[in-house]
Amino acid sequence: MEKQEILNLMRSFQQPEVVMAAHKLGVFDALGDRVLGSFDIASRIGASVRGTTILLDALVGMGLLIKEQGNYKNTATGRASLCSDGNDPIINALNHIGELMESWRKLPESVISGRSNKSEEKTFSKNPEVNSSFIGAMAEIGRPNGRIIAKNINLAGCKMLLDVGGGPGSYSEEILRVNPDMRAIVADLPITIETARHHIEQGGFADRIDFKAADIYNDPNVDLGIGYDVALISNVLHMEGAEKNRRLLQKVHAAMEPNGLLMIHETIIDDDHASPVDRTLFAVNMLVNTERGNCYSFSEMQAWLLESGFVGIEFIDCFEQPSLMLARKVG
Repeated sequence: MEKQEILNLMRSFQQPEVVMAAHKLGVFDALGDRVLGSFDIASRIGASVRGTTILLDALVGMGLLIKEQGNYKNTATGRASLCSDGNDPIINALNHIGELMESWRKLPESVISGRSNKSEEKTFSKNPEVNSSFIGAMAEIGRPNGRIIAKNINLAGCKMLLDVGGGPGSYSEEILRVNPDMRAIVADLPITIETARHHIEQGGFADRIDFKAADIYNDPNVDLGIGYDVALISNVLHMEGAEKNRRLLQKVHAAMEPNGLLMIHETIIDDDHASPVDRTLFAVNMLVNTERGNCYSFSEMQAWLLESGFVGIEFIDCFEQPSLMLARKVG
């Protein structure tokens, strides 16, 4: 990497900070469907005209707002996704990213300690407000991934899905949408289930998706039930260390029917743990936000699965980057 590239890289924090400031100040909601000048926008968000104008012009330069004859308006995408009443909102995802940005600012401390330096009161497993934001973000981010899995994996004949750590149940909804004879159980923390019920009711799946309160990592006697012919573990394994992941897979194995199919959706990193770069950065995200989490390779997870009694382990190429593994319980 050349010197100028390094400098450009170091300046890459600027645009996310502009978007986050606009989001926190309510710029996009203040505009809505309106066309307003900077004075009116400043009045609506309770900010200075100078500061608001500079922020607005930066958003125009980034393609997030439109400026016409000195006035500003949302782009079509901004109206849909950046406004709280948009038809394709990412508001929870932005709130979640804002919380991650705060964690990343403590990266040096996490490198020294080898773990997150976030106070326990600010974790999604303890704080209802943080949990609501996190689960809402997972619903917004996860639904498209759930559609990809539902489209590419043939689950014909399967009757009962176990969604381990399924959060808002978005993956279950998309799988059930394609498989009308299937039901699902979402196993997650009680605090998460309180938030998730709202998402399930909104999606119209309350009669086909049930919940099971379960501390899947920390309760040695956790009961996941039995009789599942298909199970899903999506974006869960990266939150813990190898030993707890092994134990979780053993519990899932015990809950499944013979010949049952296990789907693992994860941010799979290369064996050297040094590429792709987005996966290495995801590992850093786990450093600053968890006690033992990491980004794992196919071979690492394959070894855990084999130890737990699964066979037929394969990678399914249906995402832009390696993300989906399948395995079966021995018949």
